[in-house]
Amino acid sequence: MVSPGLTAIPEWKQFLLLGEELLKQPNAAAQCNLIGATLKRLLGAQAVIWLTATNYPLPNEPEVLLLPSPDAPAFVQQVFESHQPTCRAREDQACSSDHLPCSLAFPILTQENLLGVLEVHRDPNSPFRKEEIDFLEGLVAHAASYLQIFRQASLKNWRSDQLTLVRSVSAQIANVTDLTELSKRVTRLIQQTFKYYYVAIFTLDQNGEILQFRASASQSKEDRQTTLSARLGEGVIGYSAQIGKEYYVPDVHNDPHYRFVDSLPETESEVSFPLKIEQRVLGVLDVQSDQVDAFHELDRIVLRALANNVAIAVEGARLYSDVQRRAEQISAVFDITHALTSILDLDKLLDTVVETIQKRFGYPFVHLYSVHPGRRLILYWAGSGARSGKLREQQLQISIDDPKGIIPWVARTGKPLLANDVRKEPLYKPYPLLPYETCSEVALPLTYGGETQAILDLQSTKYNAFDEKDISILEALSASIAIALRNASLYRSEQWRRQVADSFRDVANLLNADITLDELLNSILSELEKNLPCEASAIWLYEEDPQHSDTNTRLRLAYAHGFTLEHMTQVLKEDPTARQVLEATLPGTEPTIRRPTDPLGPLGAALGFKPNYSSIAAPLMAGQQPLGVLTLAHSTYGRYGSEARAMTATFASYASSAIQNARLYAAAQEQAWVSTVLLQVAEACQALNSVDDLLETMVRLTPLLVGIKNCAIFLIDSSRQAFILKSWYGIEGLAKGEVLFYESETPGFQKLLDTQSPVFIQDAKEELHLPEAALSGDNSTLVLVPLVTRQEIIGAMLVGHQNDDTPGFHQFFDQQTLAILQGIAHQTAVAVENIQLLEVRQEEAYVTAVLLQVAQAVVSQNNLTDILDTIGHLMPILVGIDACIIYLWDNEHKRHEPAQAFTGQRQQEQQVMEILYAAGEFPLLDQVLKTDAPSSCPLPDPGLSPLEWHTLPCSKAGEMPTPAQSARSAWLLGFPLSVKGEVNGVMLTKESPITASFHEKRLEIISGIAQQVSLAIQNEHLNLEMVERERLEKEIQLARQIQQSFLPSQLPQLPGWDLDIRWQTARQVGGDFYDVFHLRHGKLGLVIADVSDKGLPAALYMTVTRTLIRAFMQNTSSPGRVLERVNNLLLMDSQNGMFVTAVYAALDPDRGILTCANAGHNRAWLWRAATNDLEQLPKGEIALGVLESVHYSDKNLEIFPGDCLLFFTDGLTECFSPTGETYGEDRLTNIILSTAARGVHDLLHAIEQSVIEFRDIESVSDDITLLAIQRHPETKS
Repeated sequence: MVSPGLTAIPEWKQFLLLGEELLKQPNAAAQCNLIGATLKRLLGAQAVIWLTATNYPLPNEPEVLLLPSPDAPAFVQQVFESHQPTCRAREDQACSSDHLPCSLAFPILTQENLLGVLEVHRDPNSPFRKEEIDFLEGLVAHAASYLQIFRQASLKNWRSDQLTLVRSVSAQIANVTDLTELSKRVTRLIQQTFKYYYVAIFTLDQNGEILQFRASASQSKEDRQTTLSARLGEGVIGYSAQIGKEYYVPDVHNDPHYRFVDSLPETESEVSFPLKIEQRVLGVLDVQSDQVDAFHELDRIVLRALANNVAIAVEGARLYSDVQRRAEQISAVFDITHALTSILDLDKLLDTVVETIQKRFGYPFVHLYSVHPGRRLILYWAGSGARSGKLREQQLQISIDDPKGIIPWVARTGKPLLANDVRKEPLYKPYPLLPYETCSEVALPLTYGGETQAILDLQSTKYNAFDEKDISILEALSASIAIALRNASLYRSEQWRRQVADSFRDVANLLNADITLDELLNSILSELEKNLPCEASAIWLYEEDPQHSDTNTRLRLAYAHGFTLEHMTQVLKEDPTARQVLEATLPGTEPTIRRPTDPLGPLGAALGFKPNYSSIAAPLMAGQQPLGVLTLAHSTYGRYGSEARAMTATFASYASSAIQNARLYAAAQEQAWVSTVLLQVAEACQALNSVDDLLETMVRLTPLLVGIKNCAIFLIDSSRQAFILKSWYGIEGLAKGEVLFYESETPGFQKLLDTQSPVFIQDAKEELHLPEAALSGDNSTLVLVPLVTRQEIIGAMLVGHQNDDTPGFHQFFDQQTLAILQGIAHQTAVAVENIQLLEVRQEEAYVTAVLLQVAQAVVSQNNLTDILDTIGHLMPILVGIDACIIYLWDNEHKRHEPAQAFTGQRQQEQQVMEILYAAGEFPLLDQVLKTDAPSSCPLPDPGLSPLEWHTLPCSKAGEMPTPAQSARSAWLLGFPLSVKGEVNGVMLTKESPITASFHEKRLEIISGIAQQVSLAIQNEHLNLEMVERERLEKEIQLARQIQQSFLPSQLPQLPGWDLDIRWQTARQVGGDFYDVFHLRHGKLGLVIADVSDKGLPAALYMTVTRTLIRAFMQNTSSPGRVLERVNNLLLMDSQNGMFVTAVYAALDPDRGILTCANAGHNRAWLWRAATNDLEQLPKGEIALGVLESVHYSDKNLEIFPGDCLLFFTDGLTECFSPTGETYGEDRLTNIILSTAARGVHDLLHAIEQSVIEFRDIESVSDDITLLAIQRHPETKS
């Protein structure tokens, strides 16, 4: 019976009244309540309205029931998903004419937009009638329209209000140019306007890595301001800035990016908006609420618009700040340029530049460097800051050629360089005393006329302190500074050049005047001191007068200003380095300017200058012949440059002309005497065949030829790192026998090795450890001359002469005498080497004979035991060792096993052969095995039994006894038996003390024998491996026969059909397989498959797969179901990641219907005879053995008379040509189109020949299987 309420008022009027009331309600919740009350009044039913979350709740409205929801009944959820009404009868039965509905659910739809679902229930005893259901459907349709009208009106009003608020906020921040003030005003306006819990603005730092807090506002009166900063990617704000997108967190407790802040404990939800201009992130607007999911999509739309306006305002503030800063910089450039043009004093100009730039531009560190291309140096000139005074005092210098460093790069290239983050600049290099906290740096060349004359270097303690606009401003300023510096330098240089020209004219006049050499050279020093900064000067001459010889150096101090001769004499005796610095100038042709890092020269050492003092040394040359050295020195740094070098060279040229004229006469009388001496020495060397006789003759002949008093010859013993005194003459107090002078303990010999040149000896006792009475008298001049052959020192000759008592710089061994002694030494060295080479050849012949006998023993025997026994007994005879034991390494049991032993005692040898050593029990064996290098152990007791050798401590790996050690005590030596890094064992040898000369040869022989033993062991292993390989090949051949037995021995004959197969494996066994078998009801089963591997593992996996397919095919006619069961079983047993691609097809030959399922296999090609077209079978599912519960679908196709179907594996299309090209599908389809009409046998033959021609010489890289089936064409009657 129909409810009375429905008949009282017409249905259309009730709908109209309900609509009017719905529009009068304040919100959606009230509308839902009204609909529920109406249905209760009219139908006596209970109603629940579920609204969709995509449309509700509306802004500023209370919560309502939303879908989707886990609390919604299942049939309501069904309506929500299907948009179709549904019903339920008593006890949740389906509705029917016998079971009327007692529960209904209707979608509230308007223009296909689902606003919600109406859920209606009534007592099961009063089910709904058809008239009531029709009424409900109409009511829902009308209610949906009114709900949509109300929703759209509410949203329109809300948007209007919000846009008004956005415009208000944007208008208030539009003209704010200060970024900090802008941030404060924005956060305050947004918070006060929208009443959020917390609003904050963060901006990216100059480096683009840190979000810095700018300002915040909170609804609480408490101070929630925080200086929180975050890196990109950290927290909600960091993540939003990193991705450049809005990031909303409905519940901060469930978000991985949220970071709790103590000052904001009530935050429940948060949203961050990146402040972006043209995809460039400037910062983040962060808004937080104390309610979960407080930001509706509509709220975020408004905030998004606000964020865009804020970004524009932030960018505007930054641009205004940049423009204002740029205007100030341009003004500063004009002011500085105007100030510099009037300054000609260079020092004042430098100070003005750095002070003005620091003051006007605000850079903390400003430095100027002068560039000296000729000296390849960059020198500190002037700078600002606390370190400037110390930098100027210590005169920092930088090499132009330094590959590291921003400043030298700018000097070399003449281009500016900006490094806004020095950590990322590969050229950046910190320098002493310069700011260590530098974060960014810019260096600009000060160029005039294409030449870089100085560098302007600016540094900051902030990252990204400079930009490209700064570079433009600074380049303009640099041009003005370069001009001012050029003018000041020219002014100073012109004044100085006038003075220098006057000095040159005076000296040139003196060359033609009638004055002595001493007067002329003194005048030259005086003129130099007038024109160059100089606190001391000197002229040094090569010593040629035997009565004026200096025992310390080849140069004689001839003239000096600023110190005395006696003081310099003492300095040169005490400081050998000063002598070396002076002599280092001699080979040069141009003046040399001292660098601060150079050792002290004689002038600096004599006057006690600091290490960074200035000095210049100019060689005095006559053509290519050095005459001496002109030296100047000043106590401060950087006093000499390119102009000083040129002027000094001119004065040196004047001095050289005067000196050369005085020496020409003495030089012509020396050559004849030198030739006579060397000829006699050569004749003596050729007549002797013994080293001892040769050296004895030389020590007696040299004093007679050269006129010296003492002579001794030493030879180097490299094994003991010592000089051995072999022969001497005129040296007393030495005992007969070998006298050793160790290199590290004898300064004179050590210096000889370091310099490889003659060494003058000042104190024979201190420098050579000779007794005080060894040399007659106490005023001898000694020189140590190296015996050199092929650039290697093999010994030394010590010669001495008794000087007279004349004090000063007098030295007997002038250049001429020293050259004669070096010639004698060279002749002696060559003769010694020739005699030693003859002795070495004899030793090499013996080594070769020994190794040849061992090699013959190895090749003449086939049994390893016999070979080792022969070698063990040959070792004591050929090498002279006391014992030899060979151990082989058993890798399986990790132990050393004795293979041969020779100790001279039979019983002891048997005991040795019975003892096996596990890893860790014999240190020497373990070390040799591990390092593959010889090792040794000292034998404190030569009679120690081999059974106790395992207790000896080892030397370091690879460390063998020296000849001296070998001569003093017995040793146990271990040699690896290895080939190509594989250690098969260790050979131990015991040797008694031997002479040092035989030590190296003995080690060489034993190492060679060890190598022969290693090869014998390796050959034994190779023989065993060959036997094992033959056994494996037989087993694999058997496996192939077994695999072939699983394949059909012959193809079934099918009336009306042709069938053919090709099967080829890449290895002897493979992973491809096929099967053809009869099914029930006259059908034929076809299988082709490919295992994801090759070789024996694939063959075994193939066997399992074939067995499973055969097992399941009898239980179901569906190929897809068979593959599903095979897949599940393969997954249960597959442990090594192997899988199978397969096609299983069932052919009904009578109807020509083929039903197939594909598990990830290549798609087969079907040739249609009627049209000569190709069709590719549909794709299948994933391969077998990969995923669980895969559904494999059956696909049916009809094969008409004449049609041909080809199945194949990927080994066909993926085979390679010699050029690396793949066979591909195109070649295959072309052959099918051209050959399929001739039958399956011709088709497979054509494919097979095509593959052979394509591969050419390439071997098969994968298994190939082809299966073709063709239906006979219809015969015309």
